[in-house]
Amino acid sequence: MLKLPSFWRALLGAAFFAAVPALAQDSGALLDVLVRKGVLTAQEAENVRAELARDSAAAVVGSVSGGKSTHSVALSGRLQLQYAGLSTDQQLPAVNQFFLRRVYLGVRAGVGPSWTADFNYDFAGGNFDKAFMEWSGYVGDAPLTLDFGLRKVNLGYEEYTSSGSLKAIERSPVTRYFAEPNNGRRLGAASYRIGAFLEGGSLDARKGKSEGFFYGAAITNPQRTETTLDATFDGAKFSSGTNYQNFNHPAFWANLGYTGLLSGGRYQFGAAAGSLPDQGGPGSANLGKGYDLTVYSVFGDLTLGRFNLAGEYLAGEVDAGVNTIRDARPAGYWVQPSFLFTEKIEGVARYSSVDADGRGIRASDGVRSAPAVRTGQRLEELYLGFNYYFVNQDVKLQVGYVQGKTSDGASEKVSGVRSQLQVNF
Repeated sequence: MLKLPSFWRALLGAAFFAAVPALAQDSGALLDVLVRKGVLTAQEAENVRAELARDSAAAVVGSVSGGKSTHSVALSGRLQLQYAGLSTDQQLPAVNQFFLRRVYLGVRAGVGPSWTADFNYDFAGGNFDKAFMEWSGYVGDAPLTLDFGLRKVNLGYEEYTSSGSLKAIERSPVTRYFAEPNNGRRLGAASYRIGAFLEGGSLDARKGKSEGFFYGAAITNPQRTETTLDATFDGAKFSSGTNYQNFNHPAFWANLGYTGLLSGGRYQFGAAAGSLPDQGGPGSANLGKGYDLTVYSVFGDLTLGRFNLAGEYLAGEVDAGVNTIRDARPAGYWVQPSFLFTEKIEGVARYSSVDADGRGIRASDGVRSAPAVRTGQRLEELYLGFNYYFVNQDVKLQVGYVQGKTSDGASEKVSGVRSQLQVNF
């Protein structure tokens, strides 16, 4: 007998029950035939239809709702297929591969008047993209949202921009250097955390749809949550051992922004900061030894008609970030102009620069999929590409040329093309 994992059994069950209403609807043709043949009266056929509709609705509700207060369940997903063709001027094989960048499946359920449960799983990465409970309401006349669980912190404008809305396919080297997992050079200083998150101010202002201020704050675990195993640890991992006991000091985050409207456009700017105890130190083997990390960011985004200009500056202070006696102050920025030539075709350019200030950086730390072997202190990247929107952001093709170069200590140049086909639903 074939045995399926519990996740796939649940998924197949959801698919079956989702098909039940369609089966009930299709039975209408059979009922019409039975009426014409005189087997059933018209009233008897209507009674059967009503009974089938009640049964199918009960089956669907029973299959998707574990609580009687659930009033809505929405499925979502994202599929991204990428091609990377990148080479280096060092003696390394070139990258020439297709791969699935993201395979998301998400569920958002409304429970009662104020609560939702929201999670999104990435089958390509084997990680949760988010998994949190949310309360939405008002304090006086001010809207307020509280999230509890796993999500991204509001630091790094490009980092918390949805992967489905990125104009340059991948995030810039400075964003990756600050946000992605600590590998001895990168900081792991943003992105996924588990904790409690507050979002205040106008939701439309945060999305750039209306004027107004927006702000946020969070208290989270200090360490970046990288895997589903990390997300579900009950704390025992961090209560004993040589270094892990220091991970029990929480991290604090805050951000503030404003959106303004212009004739034919809008602008948005903001700033954020994070204080991460025990996440500093030289390399990655010194996490949890009492060396702290502080990060800052400021960003701006301007749209005028078909033209858009966005950019961000990030900086950090890493206690003992180079060695036990010298701190590191890495910093960097990205600037990205884009222009919609037609409703379907958009041109994009981006320049990014990172100074590691003694921690070191490789081309592969900032340019995803890049072959790299040499470690410098500065990385620059240039991206030139175009986007073709088949169906807005939901179906789009992106193609771009990438060139990255390390310097200041060791020189290495990486260049090539990257493309991505995306479907959102």
